[in-house]
Amino acid sequence: MMQSVEYPDGARFIVQYIPIINNAINMSRSFTPPDTLSQDEIRTIADVRRDIWTNSFRGMGYGAATGVAGHSILSFLVSRDIVPKMKLNRNTATFTVLLCASLGSFLAATVTGKNAVHNLHPIFEVGAVKRLPKPGDDSELSEYQKNLEQAKAN
Repeated sequence: MMQSVEYPDGARFIVQYIPIINNAINMSRSFTPPDTLSQDEIRTIADVRRDIWTNSFRGMGYGAATGVAGHSILSFLVSRDIVPKMKLNRNTATFTVLLCASLGSFLAATVTGKNAVHNLHPIFEVGAVKRLPKPGDDSELSEYQKNLEQAKAN
């Protein structure tokens, strides 16, 4: 929508107003979870996210410390002629620390996510459309679904 604006000094400007969609302002959908989730399920998702983030930063710290220690030990070994001569300077130190920090962060986040995914399995089924097979017809069920139905029956 275009609108002309005139200021007291006689200057005229044409201003274009851009309509903003309410949902476009939201930073993340995590702040507005769907209505199908209960408060316990929302809390579970938040706990899993928090665990992944905190352990990722811990892994980054441990990885950076490992990089500092590794580079220091390697430079000591090079100075004693225990390992072949190589050029070690602040560039290789920075590279080693950043590489180890990023690997530590990635590995810690991945392991935490894999260990915590079992908490999310009930949430994955919320709102899912379940097909009920005909009695005696197991052809549409996967092996996992068959085992799940068998475990629920027992």
